Amino acid sequence: MVFTDGARESLRELDGAERLASITPGTLSREALSALLSGTTLGTLLEDLEALAADPYGGPTLARTAGAEDDRTGLLGALAVTYMVSPAAQPPVITVNTIRAPKGS
Repeated sequence: MVFTDGARESLRELDGAERLASITPGTLSREALSALLSGTTLGTLLEDLEALAADPYGGPTLARTAGAEDDRTGLLGALAVTYMVSPAAQPPVITVNTIRAPKGS
């Protein structure tokens, strides 16, 4: 999974991000990271992104972006996430473009 600069910036603003501020990247296992972020918006998003990675063509897709077959918007936790699935790679690569509160909230 790849995050654009804008998506990474959005991650830094989510509930739970403050728990990562003093941790060196790469020092936590997936299990430790999940436990650390449990109960936060960021923790829920990361769990949902793992589920999306397991089934990039199914899952939480709400809509496809007009004119772009592999661009999708899904509701992950309480957030709207726009992402692209690149099927040329195996397994497919998911690029997260935007993370935001859903429209109307």
